[in-house]
Amino acid sequence: MVASSGTERGSWQRVGETTALPDRVALLLRDRILSGQLAPGTFLRVDRLGDELGVSQTPVREALQSLRADDMVRALPRRGYVVAPMARGDVADLFDAQAHLTGELAARAAAAAGPGDVTALREHDAEVGRLVEACAAGGDPDEVGLALAHPEHDFHAAVNRAAASRKLAWLAGCAERYLPPRFYTASAAWRTATRRSHAELIGAISTGDTDGARDAMSRHVLDGRDLLLAHLDAIGLFAEPAPTD
Repeated sequence: MVASSGTERGSWQRVGETTALPDRVALLLRDRILSGQLAPGTFLRVDRLGDELGVSQTPVREALQSLRADDMVRALPRRGYVVAPMARGDVADLFDAQAHLTGELAARAAAAAGPGDVTALREHDAEVGRLVEACAAGGDPDEVGLALAHPEHDFHAAVNRAAASRKLAWLAGCAERYLPPRFYTASAAWRTATRRSHAELIGAISTGDTDGARDAMSRHVLDGRDLLLAHLDAIGLFAEPAPTD
């Protein structure tokens, strides 16, 4: 059975509105898998997913094929797709790789950034701050968190542009695909930590502090690792037997 938060059908389409439909479906399913909504062993029915999301089966099949290439799901002959096994160490490894790659990008950004780059970072951070405050003021965490994923992505993209290291940024982007952004943005603890991390990053990049920028970015990523692992441990993802349907 496909897990659902109960609000996906009405809101999921706002994630990556400029992204191709199969990629948007894949993004949603990655988030569900990595946040534990879809546990290893869960069967993914193309027809059920299409009905739930209000799309045809074609983009769902393409999304599942993409996830198969990423080792997120496995194809079973004549049975469809199933969520692939995921060990606790696998999750930690993904974050460790992301922390290393993005930490290096932040250090290079600190060495190369100009005034325009710092201004762009401050603008993206201001939008993040506006949405964090909206959530703290009583906004719907799911809706605000969904919107927050965009400026948070833009902030990190601005760091990568300032680093002027396209291939390294591409590698970091590949690793980022395995992280569940909507899980974080809906978390009050993550939002608080992110505001602090952004301030540290902007301060280090604006003053050319390469070590400070590397450390701040790495901590930012690893804070997310600790939050997600604590959640997955709490729901027993690594201890419970895999569901069959």
